Amino acid sequence: MTSILLSSVMKYFYRLLISLSGCLIFLLLHSGLGLLPSLAAEKVTVRYGLFEQSIPVADIRNYDETQKVSADLQSFLDYLSAKEKQKFQDALKVKISLDIVALDQLINTGMGKQILSFASAAIARRDQASIQALRSSIILGAKSAEGLGIISFLEAYPSNQLVVDVSKISQLVSMANSSSSSADARPKDNVSSSPLGKIALQYQTLAAQDKQFSGCLFGDSISAGVGNTLGNGTFNFGLNGLSTISLLEQLKSLIPTKVKCEKTIIAIGGNDALYGTSDELFSKNLQEAIALVRTMGNKEIFLIPAFYSTVAASSDPTVAAPLSRLEQINALINQVAETEKVPVAAAGLEALYENNVLKENLTTDGDHLNAEGLKIYRQALLQILAK
Repeated sequence: MTSILLSSVMKYFYRLLISLSGCLIFLLLHSGLGLLPSLAAEKVTVRYGLFEQSIPVADIRNYDETQKVSADLQSFLDYLSAKEKQKFQDALKVKISLDIVALDQLINTGMGKQILSFASAAIARRDQASIQALRSSIILGAKSAEGLGIISFLEAYPSNQLVVDVSKISQLVSMANSSSSSADARPKDNVSSSPLGKIALQYQTLAAQDKQFSGCLFGDSISAGVGNTLGNGTFNFGLNGLSTISLLEQLKSLIPTKVKCEKTIIAIGGNDALYGTSDELFSKNLQEAIALVRTMGNKEIFLIPAFYSTVAASSDPTVAAPLSRLEQINALINQVAETEKVPVAAAGLEALYENNVLKENLTTDGDHLNAEGLKIYRQALLQILAK
């Protein structure tokens, strides 16, 4: 019974760390606010009732950089499956470069404050400064040379240890994984209604205000995973869960900001296939999206085929669409491209697949790309932007 409980606790802690990689990028606060003393967390401790287990932060960084596992970290990893370990490793690689001014404005929104409050509830401190400590670590982590990520956040935390109270993190984990109301339910497009979707859209509208970019990327979680790594003057508008339905909402919210995108890449379709978007609606939405992009000072538009999953993932309707449906979506993309006279850019993406099936060694869950897969995708994007 104790072993089962510990396994459950450590898996929950793992889910919190994964959640942090997606949540922290939206929680940066005003750098002018009073900060706590400039300390750094030496260890992160998971607490559940009387149970505690600590992992030195230096061990986590060393694991990220060298793949060497200390005894303390191994005791945590032992509770994870092989896929969970890979996902944890990939989450450590997430380091996001942020628009500080936009995030400064974002935190003044009610949603920003609410998410920060939820996150701080998971941090146990003897004093009442958990929100202030969280603010400080996010600010300093985001200002680090590598950008904001799990490790830079932990290293910037203003105390010698960060204590995570597992019993209080269910709300945060639920919010970060709110793609559907039930684990067994078919996913649906809730980008504009979910808390993280809303705050991500708010951040983008603030960051894009009156900006001119040489390259813009619109896409779902696979594109979002690339981060802002496509070079100076580019912006990644990728959002988790994006389909053509929410893409139109996103574009309509961006147009009033007067943002300009000289080259635009649209990588969409996988979620439309997953959500059950009809052929007619998908084609109509994609054509409307292209029309909206053309009002944003655009000179070139490129479409990218919908991403294929593994065979196993395609058989689970809660994870990915059937491969046959993705084939149909890609045929529709080609038809829209021909009608709108825009190219479909697939060069470089073939390395991800074998017979239009995602390679097992390039994915964390059969549907999303791991670090190696993202490198391949990023290189393909760079080739498009260089044309």
